[in-house]
Amino acid sequence: MTIVLALIYPGLAAVAGSDATVPTDDVVRLELNPKICTLSINDKQCQADVRASWRSSRLESLCLIILERPEVKHCWENYSEGVYSIALVFAGDLTFQLRDMELRRVLSSEVLRIIREAIRYRHKRREPWNVFE
Repeated sequence: MTIVLALIYPGLAAVAGSDATVPTDDVVRLELNPKICTLSINDKQCQADVRASWRSSRLESLCLIILERPEVKHCWENYSEGVYSIALVFAGDLTFQLRDMELRRVLSSEVLRIIREAIRYRHKRREPWNVFE
């Protein structure tokens, strides 16, 4: 029966075989640490040491860029993983992208977000009730 199905639907033979459990993951994974910067109500800018790390199942030639910071560009040629650390001061979200060497195709993207602390939405603790007042 499998042979007949393989003749009719050639892609089904690969699914029915034992190779179906082997992942074909050609995705480049990018991770940022930290992913979020929290500003207090008085802060105007975030200051963070950001670590961008990436990994691939095969050798890649690619560049890490920050869209909002065109001066930042770090490239690797024929690597399967890489790490880049940078100290940043910023006032808005930053988009990190891994692109091919010509910077035409985006392979992976992550955003370092800023969250402003919203004190006005917090519930203030009530003063304890006093019988003697």
